[in-house]
Amino acid sequence: MWETWSKATCWPDACFCEGIREGLIGQPANTWSSLAFCGVGVLIAAEQLGRRGTASRGMRVGEAYCLAAAAFLLGATSAFYHASLTFLGQWLDVQSMYLLGLLALAVNLDALRPGQPRRFLWTYVGLNLALGVLLVEVPALRRFAFGGVLAAILASEVLLRRRGLRDWSLRPLVAATGVQGFAFGIWTLDLTHVVCDPNSLLQGHAVWHALGAVASWLLWRYYAGDRSAAS
Repeated sequence: MWETWSKATCWPDACFCEGIREGLIGQPANTWSSLAFCGVGVLIAAEQLGRRGTASRGMRVGEAYCLAAAAFLLGATSAFYHASLTFLGQWLDVQSMYLLGLLALAVNLDALRPGQPRRFLWTYVGLNLALGVLLVEVPALRRFAFGGVLAAILASEVLLRRRGLRDWSLRPLVAATGVQGFAFGIWTLDLTHVVCDPNSLLQGHAVWHALGAVASWLLWRYYAGDRSAAS
């Protein structure tokens, strides 16, 4: 089905460990596991709805729904990418990763300016546009750029703490960072084929998806100000 589409830059032998099947879904395990992010997005939206318009400790209502939408889109686009292994799928997948990471960064940057007009939306859109262009012009830098986003989130969190602008438990954020770090190790073993069985339904990259979804939920728990999470 995808023969006439432009292929992802990983094609044909660097698209992670899972073997590529013919037909609609090229990598079944990596495709279906992506939907874990969609489930997290639905859970975040449902919890925010239950708050009946009340903001969480770290996010305004609109920002919370943006987080839910970003998680859902990440799952949907990642599923499309692994099903099609097209360049469009790759762009959408990585851009959705930016949507999730840059949302946390935009929230933090906004929180660093207390008492000033909040510019969350402009910051969020501007950062995504810049990295979206980078994805097209220099796709090889996509993973380094994502690492830079994660580093910027942690740096802005340190600044917020030093300025006394946040004082609730760090445990969910620490847990999210630990889970994501462990997931990255599995991702690396899968990408480099150190641990690899192309025909297995248990794929390291699929585990990366599942753990990434858990980390996304823990990130929400942090912004929600849940002191009991990750205890």
